[in-house]
Formats: sequence, structure tokens, C-alpha cells
Amino acid sequence: MSGWTRGLNAGRMQAWRVHAYDPGELRLEQARVPTLRAPDDVLVRVRAASLNPLDLGMIGGYGARVLNALRKLEGADVEFPLVVGRDFVGEVELAGAETRLRPGERVWGVVPPHWQGAHAQYVLVKNRWIGPAPRTLSDSQAGGALYAALTACAALRAAGLPPARRAARRSTRVLLLGLGGVGHAALQLLVCSGAQVVVGCSDDLRAIAKELGAVAALDRNSPDYDRLLEESGPYEAILDCAGLGGAEAGARRWRFSRYVTLSSPLLRETDAHGVLAGSLRAAGSLANQCAGAARAGPAPTGPCPPHVRWAYFMPSAEHIEMLRRLAERGKFSVQVERTYPWWEGGAAYERAGRAHARGKILLDFAVAPTHSPTHSPTHSPTHSPTHSPN
Repeated sequence: MSGWTRGLNAGRMQAWRVHAYDPGELRLEQARVPTLRAPDDVLVRVRAASLNPLDLGMIGGYGARVLNALRKLEGADVEFPLVVGRDFVGEVELAGAETRLRPGERVWGVVPPHWQGAHAQYVLVKNRWIGPAPRTLSDSQAGGALYAALTACAALRAAGLPPARRAARRSTRVLLLGLGGVGHAALQLLVCSGAQVVVGCSDDLRAIAKELGAVAALDRNSPDYDRLLEESGPYEAILDCAGLGGAEAGARRWRFSRYVTLSSPLLRETDAHGVLAGSLRAAGSLANQCAGAARAGPAPTGPCPPHVRWAYFMPSAEHIEMLRRLAERGKFSVQVERTYPWWEGGAAYERAGRAHARGKILLDFAVAPTHSPTHSPTHSPTHSPTHSPN
């Protein structure tokens, strides 16, 4: 029996953790396997887990004040050691009495940011945060799907466009800015709803956007990009999945009803000024962004002026099941750039920190090492997430 297997049987696991907010502190360590604490808890043996911008931000302290406040509200006032990793695929190891899943079932799921994450061989989650994994997706695809896809669902709801439901009007036109993980998911959900989607992205992603059903894909580096954005409207909604922020809503002469961004200043403000003062400053920023959007011109539909909304990742059992059904029907896919064996997490974090990945970066926890992994610190680059808490 290998030392790797003996550790699991002895209630120990390998996990990537930090003991202080510093990317250089990220280490592969032995940790206790989590135990069930409530009847709706599920312990999952992780097979693959993805790296998201929020993970890189969190190990540097991004969002710490709000996340610590949420931990205290749930009676789990433990900040360190911190394990990140927001989405995963794996197998149920143990399930509480009130759960619908049973040991051995293949599942995919997400972990809220204030809970210990999935960059470990086991993760503890609530029953409502996981579901049966689609048979049509590999472990790498399923493990990198849900955090981005559920963030996309939240953005669509904020835009008044319920995910994957048929649009009220076939002429619903949406501008999607960015085709990273969230943008890739949002485009597929919008196409399933029957919306006409215009995508603004880099030139090398335009073919993918068209393959996924976009009616037009505009090169954001083209000299006439601004003109084409304006002429391709008006838009029922603009979805900012490129980290541009709400101030961008008033920066062009385009017509739209709602501008939804995933890049709010809320966590940055609360980190700098505290939860109360930071929240008030963030609210002021939103008001200014809405005022800027209103100056851009009248909304194409409805009596309300154009306005800005912020969207955040939100776990949803309903949306997890909806995404499973779409994947089973071939309507939802995930791009993967590379999957690293779990003991090479340092290299995976470094790659994710360089940005511009063309697909998800994942850790593979299903593979057994042929040598003893080194428990040394990584040299992950400092990373400031473009998506606040997404």
C-alpha cells in the first residue's frame, strides 16, 4: 500500500493551503479529512477541481473581511489554514441522512467562497451545492464547469434573462463582452433561450463564438470596434464578462436597457474600509455608474433609463440540474486548456496567474503519484481578480 493511500485511510488527505494571505505561502500539506457536521452534509472524494480568478485573489487576501463575516455568521470562525477551489467533480464518500445522494455516485458541485474549498483530495459540501454529474462531460470538463456557469446564470438573471428559458421575444438582442469561462457558459445559455447574441472578444475566439451560436463576433482589437458595437445594437442587455466594470456602461454611445457586470468594487472597498463603510462606498459607485449609463442615451425598451447591475456567483440546485440536462443534450460544453496532476498545483497556479488561458485550468486528484510529492511552497504570482467575487 502506498503512503498516498495509507494517508487517506488514516483520515488524512493532501491539500493546497495557505496559512497567511500571501501567494508565496501556498503549500501542499497533509490535512484532516473533513467530517460530516449536519444531516445535509456530503463528503466528496475529489477527482478534479478547477482554478478560478477568485481562488488566486483569495490567497492574497481578496474579500477577506466579507468572507470572515460570513464565516462568523455560520459559527465557523476559522480563517486559516485556507483551502481554495470553488468547483469540482468527484464521488460521494459519505452522505448525511437528509441527502439524496449515496456513496459512490459521481457528482459535480461548487463550494461558496467562505467555505473550505476543493483543492484537496476531499471536500465537504451541502447537498444543495452538488448534483449528479453529466455523463457526457469528462472529469476535467465537469470539474471546471459549475463556478463559471452558475456565475453566468446569476448574470443572466440580473439582466432579466432567465437562463436557458425561451426569450419572450425572438428579437431579444444581447451583447456579450468577453469569452472566458463565464462568457463561454453565458453564450450557450443565451443561445438556448433563443436570444440573438453579439460577442465582443479577441480575434482568435471569434470562430468559437460563431460555432456556439453567436449571430456576430466582433474583434475587440479592431480599429472600428467601437463603431461596430454601437451599430450592432440596440441591446436588451449588455453582459460584461471581460472585467471592464460598470463605468464602461457610459463610455460609449450604445443603446441598451441593462448593463450587467461581474466586476464590482464591493470586496475591494470592504477590504479597504470595513464591511459597513466599504458597502456604502460601493453603493455610491453603483449610483455613479447608473448615472453614467443614463447619460449614454435612452433605453431601447421600457420606461426606465439604462442602468447598471452587479452580478455575483450564487449556488443554485435548480441551475445545477438545468446545466446537467443541457450537457446531456449536447447544449452545454466546457473548454479545458490543461489539467495538472494534483502535486503540480504550484505550476497550475502560476499558469492561471498569467491569465489569457484558452480554457479551464484544473488539478487532477484522481491520479496516484509514482513518487512522494514535495511539500514545498510555490512561487505563485500575485493576482488581482478581474471578477469580484466571481
